[in-house]
Amino acid sequence: MDNFKKNKLFYVGLSLVGLVFIAGTYFGVVSVLDQSKTALALEKVKKETAALLAGHVFAHEDRAISLTDDNVKNAAKDLADLNEQLAALRASIASNPELIIRGKQSTNSNELNATLKQSVDEWKKLAVDHDVKILPNDQCDFGFRRYIRNPGTSPKREFQRVDQQRLIIDFLYRQLVESRPASAPLLLLSVDREPVETYVLIPEGKPGAGTYGPENESSRNENDEFSPTRTFDRPGLVETLSFRLRFAGTTPTLRTFVNKIRNSGRAFAITAVEVRLPSPEITKAIGIIAPPGAPTAPAVTNLPGFFAEDTTAIASKAKSSGATPKEVRTLVFKETPSEFIVQVDYLSIPEEKPAALEGEAKK
Repeated sequence: MDNFKKNKLFYVGLSLVGLVFIAGTYFGVVSVLDQSKTALALEKVKKETAALLAGHVFAHEDRAISLTDDNVKNAAKDLADLNEQLAALRASIASNPELIIRGKQSTNSNELNATLKQSVDEWKKLAVDHDVKILPNDQCDFGFRRYIRNPGTSPKREFQRVDQQRLIIDFLYRQLVESRPASAPLLLLSVDREPVETYVLIPEGKPGAGTYGPENESSRNENDEFSPTRTFDRPGLVETLSFRLRFAGTTPTLRTFVNKIRNSGRAFAITAVEVRLPSPEITKAIGIIAPPGAPTAPAVTNLPGFFAEDTTAIASKAKSSGATPKEVRTLVFKETPSEFIVQVDYLSIPEEKPAALEGEAKK
C-alpha cells in the first residue's frame, strides 16, 4: 500500500495502459468479425453476380438467359410492350364511356326492390307484345325470383351492382326479342344471373380476404341464379357479371342474337353456347306459339334437280306445252326449333382507389 502511495502516478499510468490494451483487443476482435461478415457478404454477392451473368434457363428456352446489357434492354422493351398491351386491353374492355352500363348509385333497398318488380312486369309485357312465350307452369322472373316470389324481401347489399344487373338483363333480353325472325317461334325458358348480393366481402386479415364468400342466411340459390364455371373474371384486373339466357327457337335467332351482342360496342364476352334437343314439354309449348294459319310442309314426292329422271320429265313436259319451264321448289327439310343456352359475361375494369383511401382502409 505504501509502495502504491509512493508510486501513484506509475500505477495509474500502468492501469491506463492496461485499459487501452483491453480496448484495443476488443476493437481488434470486433474488426476481425466485421471483416469476416463483410467477406462472407462479398462472397455471396459474387456468387449471385456470377449466377446472373451465367444466366437462367427457362422452361421454353434451350439456352440460358444472362444479365447482359442487351438482355436488360430487351427485358425493358418487353416490359414496355406488355404495359402498352395491358393499357390497350383495359381500354378495349372499358369500351366507349357512353356505352358503359352502370347501376344507380343512390338506390336503396326499397327503391331497388320496386324497380326490379317494375322491370319484370315490363319484360313480361314486352314478351306478350312480341309474341314471345314463356312456359306456363314456370313463369320467368328474369333472375330476380327471390324478390318477385317472396313479398317483402329486397336486396340487402350491393344495390348498385344489382341495379347494374337489371340494366344488363334489359339490354340482353331486348336484343334477343329483336333477333327473332318474322313468324319464327321463340320460347323464353329463363334468364339467369350471378347472385352478387348474396355474397359478403371477406374482411382483411381472414382467409380469402378481398374475395366474396357465401352468406349463411341466403347461400341457397334460386332456380334463376347460377355460379359461372367459365368466366373472364380476374381479381384486380377484370371484373365480370355473368348471365345465362335459355330459350328455344330457330338457328337464325341464335345467330342474330350472338351477332347483336358482339357488334353492340359494349364490353360483352360470350363464354359458352350450348345447343340441345328440346324436351317434349318445350316442344309442345313451341307448337302452341306457332302462328295461326302457318303453312305446313308438303309431303315430298320427288326431289327436282337431284335425280336425272325428274329433271328430264319436267323439261319434256314444258317443251311439249310450249311454256317456259318454271323453277319448282319443294321443301326438303323443315327447320325445327332447338333449345339454346347462351352464357354472357359483362366486363369492367376495377376502379382504382386513391392512395389516401387505401391507407385509410388498411388502418
